Amino acid sequence: MLFWRLFNPVARALAGWAPWWVVLETTGRRTHKPRPVPLAKGPQDGSTVWLISVHGRHASFAQNIQANASVRLKLGGRWQVGRAAVVPVDSAVLRRFSLYARMGPRTLGIDPMLVRVDLDRRSSE
Repeated sequence: MLFWRLFNPVARALAGWAPWWVVLETTGRRTHKPRPVPLAKGPQDGSTVWLISVHGRHASFAQNIQANASVRLKLGGRWQVGRAAVVPVDSAVLRRFSLYARMGPRTLGIDPMLVRVDLDRRSSE
């Protein structure tokens, strides 16, 4: 936990500049406040973006997604809105992630899952 408390602010600051990181913003399930978290970006299929959750459903943001699937994603320096879902790891999708992203779940994670974000192409902020 200490690692993530130190690492997340650095990753959040670099997200949008470093092509392998994005910021996913969920709504807190209890506080209803915006909760930004940096995640490793995977492949993008049209309006669908894949991300890795190294702690799977145990991560707070994953629980926030289960409570409210509406999210914002900072991608390429711009915020976009969409709907997210935490899904089991699909090896075909995982193979398309960078080596950096594929190694995270193996070395730091427990119960890794994928996060599928379907962007609403009609509105970006």
